[in-house]
Amino acid sequence: MLVAAEKLMIKRGDDEFTLTEVAKTGKVSIGSIYLRFDSKDDLIRAVHGRVLGRINDDQQRMLVSVSGRSGSLDDYARYFVEAYAELLKEYSPVLRPIMFRAIHDESMSALGRGSAEELSNEVHRELLAYASEFGRPDHQRLVENAFRMIYCTLARYLGLGSSPEAANQGNWEELKEDLAIMCPAFLRAGAG
Repeated sequence: MLVAAEKLMIKRGDDEFTLTEVAKTGKVSIGSIYLRFDSKDDLIRAVHGRVLGRINDDQQRMLVSVSGRSGSLDDYARYFVEAYAELLKEYSPVLRPIMFRAIHDESMSALGRGSAEELSNEVHRELLAYASEFGRPDHQRLVENAFRMIYCTLARYLGLGSSPEAANQGNWEELKEDLAIMCPAFLRAGAG
């Protein structure tokens, strides 16, 4: 049921499917869906939790890998942007409909926000390890804004939380390269 609902979300780009379609796709009865879920909303929330679990696991592996390979601020920015961009890209087909639903579903929004904050906090800690290279004293603000710029730029490109028409504008490889250069340059920049 969860796999079938996720497949439908990816195929359609939204959650405008029926439970009958889920039953047909998953080769289960509609009654078995209602035995496990009170409503379509509950099923979608379960899909969200399942997807978020996979994302969190992949993010943790990514962070360990990036940290283990990085010996400088430039290394960290390059490895992190590359790995994070590809992780977001991999999950973007299912994240798009989930993020649109989360606009109106506080429980989904809170769960997603909590996961994003965990990643953000870990990246902040990693970037702060290079604080001696920063050009300004407000280190926390700098790393928060550096992470925000990376996330927002990648999310916009992938159409996460914005209109799908805004997605895929420009060259993906160049965007990742430019973000990896901009991040340490921003952190090292002195006061203007």
